[in-house]
Amino acid sequence: MAGDPSQILKKIGLKVTKNREQVLSILQGSPRPLNHQEIMEKLPKEESWDRVTIYRALSDLEEKNLLNSLHSTDRVTYFELKSDGNHVVSAAHGHLICNVCGKIECIDDPWNGMPSSKQLKGFTTESVEIVFRGKCRNCQ
Repeated sequence: MAGDPSQILKKIGLKVTKNREQVLSILQGSPRPLNHQEIMEKLPKEESWDRVTIYRALSDLEEKNLLNSLHSTDRVTYFELKSDGNHVVSAAHGHLICNVCGKIECIDDPWNGMPSSKQLKGFTTESVEIVFRGKCRNCQ
């Protein structure tokens, strides 16, 4: 997702804080969903970061519909960018979630078997989640 984190935060009506800016910037640069711990590890080391404040930043961004959250089988929540405040920015994709190790992998074309546009006519879609759960290659 292109865009200055501070401008995105202003556009959606959130106060610009270094925590929100950093979280948004990290997720902008990630090709896959990240959990809280992974985000904490990517924060600049020269500053100290409060874990609870980072959780709050993620929650605020999710409430403003900028993030998708995915829950792995080990009760870990993963986050990925969904919107820039105006438009959906992540290409429509699904996820593979391993029931053994909890690994989440993005899949680019999950649309086989999706409802047709005729079936969706008159239906207002608020969100779409495509999740395949099973065992990854390493856990089989």
